[in-house]
Amino acid sequence: MDPRHSQTSPIPPPPPPKEPSLTPTTHLKPPHTQPHSHHHHHQQPHPHPHPRPSQSHPPVRAPITAHPSATISETTLIQGSHPISIGSGTIIHPRARIYSHEGPIIIGNGCIISEKSVIGAPLPPPPPAPASSSSSQGDEKPILPTRISSNVTISPCAQVLPGAHIHSCCGIEAHAVVGRRAVIGSHSRVCAGCEVAPGDVVKEWMVVWGGAGGSEGQRRRVRVTGKVESSLNVGANANTGNGGLEGRVIEDARLMVLQKEREALVRLIGGRRR
Repeated sequence: MDPRHSQTSPIPPPPPPKEPSLTPTTHLKPPHTQPHSHHHHHQQPHPHPHPRPSQSHPPVRAPITAHPSATISETTLIQGSHPISIGSGTIIHPRARIYSHEGPIIIGNGCIISEKSVIGAPLPPPPPAPASSSSSQGDEKPILPTRISSNVTISPCAQVLPGAHIHSCCGIEAHAVVGRRAVIGSHSRVCAGCEVAPGDVVKEWMVVWGGAGGSEGQRRRVRVTGKVESSLNVGANANTGNGGLEGRVIEDARLMVLQKEREALVRLIGGRRR
């Protein structure tokens, strides 16, 4: 029996060395939890820069008042802060651009605004920050209303700048430019590529041609309102105005053809009927 008891007596000593092994594990746990708390503090400032992209504003669409019989293409670009008025029977082609950033735009009845033509002017890039408050007061621009009367045709790629006034039954041909505050009299025609200078006045029944790319070398003559004669006597008849009614009859016929053209364009363009 004595040898058996001698073998069982050394069994209890092994458990004591396991207890010191638990102590280092308790010291290792806190360091792991501390860096996680630091990461949470660094992640808090991340949500702050997100509101910055919301400061960018989309282009402003101008308030439009259009007659129910007006036809406006779906691809027409309309921007600005001032109101835009469109009369009855007016047709605005695809990819035409209308800007009312500098003033209201009034388009009369029975007009045709052709493809890629521009009414108004796009918004210029913002100027640099003013150095003082006195300079910011001088940056205020006057309001320039743009008026296009009834039965006016604006051909493709033509441009009518803010403040211009085009009277009734006029024709602005392709790539022509009507400058700021320019006035085009009724039944006048600005031929292709011509430019009417800012503030210039074109009288009634006038034809502007020549001088492509500017007003230099430009020519003007009065359209025949009386009897149609040879080209040698056109100037005399235009000054006197005596010679019958044939010239006005031709103009009336042109307006009748213009009406037929509008009816065909409504079916071709589709767009929105206001």
